[in-house]
Amino acid sequence: MNDIILSHKRWQQIFDVQLIIALIITVLELITKKQRNFGNIFQLVFLILIVGLNFYVQFNRHNSSKLNFEITRWLNLLVFSSYFTIIWLVVGNYLIFNFRQFEILWVLLLWAAYLVLLLPLAILYAGDLRKWFLMLLAVYFLDQQYGPDVSLRISRNLRFLHSVTGQGVIAALALLIIACFLGKAWGCHFNPNLKFIKSRNFQISTFILLLAFATLDLFYNAFSVTDKQILTAFFYFSSDIQAKYFTLPSLTSAIEPGILEETERYLMILIFLTGFKYARKWRLPIAVYASGILFGLSHAGNVGWNGETFSATIAQVIGVMGSGFLWAVLYLYTGKLWLPMLYHFLMDYLANLQSGWNSAGWTFSGYASDYIQEILMVGVPLVFTIWMMYGKRRAVIEENVDRLLNLKDSKFINKKVSRN
Repeated sequence: MNDIILSHKRWQQIFDVQLIIALIITVLELITKKQRNFGNIFQLVFLILIVGLNFYVQFNRHNSSKLNFEITRWLNLLVFSSYFTIIWLVVGNYLIFNFRQFEILWVLLLWAAYLVLLLPLAILYAGDLRKWFLMLLAVYFLDQQYGPDVSLRISRNLRFLHSVTGQGVIAALALLIIACFLGKAWGCHFNPNLKFIKSRNFQISTFILLLAFATLDLFYNAFSVTDKQILTAFFYFSSDIQAKYFTLPSLTSAIEPGILEETERYLMILIFLTGFKYARKWRLPIAVYASGILFGLSHAGNVGWNGETFSATIAQVIGVMGSGFLWAVLYLYTGKLWLPMLYHFLMDYLANLQSGWNSAGWTFSGYASDYIQEILMVGVPLVFTIWMMYGKRRAVIEENVDRLLNLKDSKFINKKVSRN
């Protein structure tokens, strides 16, 4: 594997230090507990075995079997993606609780640590994967870091620090950093935001139309309201923005999915493009529509979130797929990840300003107009993105895909496509 910023040996040394620190803190935590149960002891024994396996494989890397390494790889990704963050939380809460006078300093240091906490793990054990389904599984494990950070016990009087941490913004930024490094490890562009190079196939009219359509999709999702009247699915819009919802949590709870979920989808796009990089006819539609479907399915866990019903969650899963298709094409046509991040943020923020950040994310009454609205939310973006798959529009996207994948032999580069 190519060296990513640091040498492979250096990343391994950092990871080994993390293992030892995690083991020491686990032992200390067990010693200081007044009551010890079987679960605590089993956790320690299991951790010792995994750490031992890691060092065994390292010290016998020339003689160790490939099977041993693969077992170690997947155990590390499965266990330490979450366990390192739990150790971070234990240390963080201890420092904040016992040395409250330095709370701001601790939080800033903890932020810095969290941003790079899983980098060694990601680079060492996910960076050399080349099969797309294994890459997808590794990213799923690495994405489990979201959660422990919101339990850091920051004083509520530190409103900014509390909101940024409690709403998961730091975890979102951490995943974005991991995405950059993993992209580089997989042979792709380090920065997901490509430098704009005006292609012969680039059309300003297409660019404006794409932005206009993304904006229309944004406002339809944010302000479209339905009732028993079928025509409301097409023509009825209502804005209920309220001053009381202009709060810091409303802002940060929209920033988090804008970064986190678009980074997740960027990784999916990258994985599918990498996995099918030489299947030029199919790699683009696979990346756009598979990532959009997975983006929709990722919302399936919202059942019960602040009262969201099962039927509303199913509607949300289906409805957001359309935006997923559209934002994928928006990214690949422009080469700018911050654009879909911005649209995603605005969509969530407008929802927060109308109902509050801690309200159900979706409603579904079962009217005929609700079903029509779902069809429009998915069907219209689907038709538009299919249109983007042809002619000069497709050529510009393929150029960006080749640049993203660091392919130098693109048949599209510097060639003008005359078809519309």
